[in-house]
Amino acid sequence: MEKAYDHFSLKDTMHSVLDAAYSVFCHIIFDWAAHGLAVAIVLIIVSLVLASRKHRLAKPFMAIGRRLAIFSAIVAAPGLYVLLTSGKLPPVGVYNVNSIGFFCFWSLICAHALGEESNYQLVVKAEQNNEQLSPMGEPVEAE
Repeated sequence: MEKAYDHFSLKDTMHSVLDAAYSVFCHIIFDWAAHGLAVAIVLIIVSLVLASRKHRLAKPFMAIGRRLAIFSAIVAAPGLYVLLTSGKLPPVGVYNVNSIGFFCFWSLICAHALGEESNYQLVVKAEQNNEQLSPMGEPVEAE
């Protein structure tokens, strides 16, 4: 046998893997979720401005902002716990945060989600409401 196999320790290997997973989840995923919370706050503010002007896109913006805020808060919870208890996030080696990348990622996700939510609320939900309001047999015309 080679000498490398003589010194293998499953316990040390598992400790290294779990330490790396802990660092990644509590630092990198926390940064990712924190940027998601920032984007959610922007979406909610835009929704409130649109609602004050009685714009029809206020509801989709609020729905997506609320969903993103809930998701990001849940995902950021372990990192926030570590930050509050130890005063710092765990080290992850060579990791450089680039906020533009995180904001672009969340913007792409939100653009797709806003399109889907707008379609649902302005087209599908509106058609369902029209069908419920109109008596049977009478066709409903789109506005």
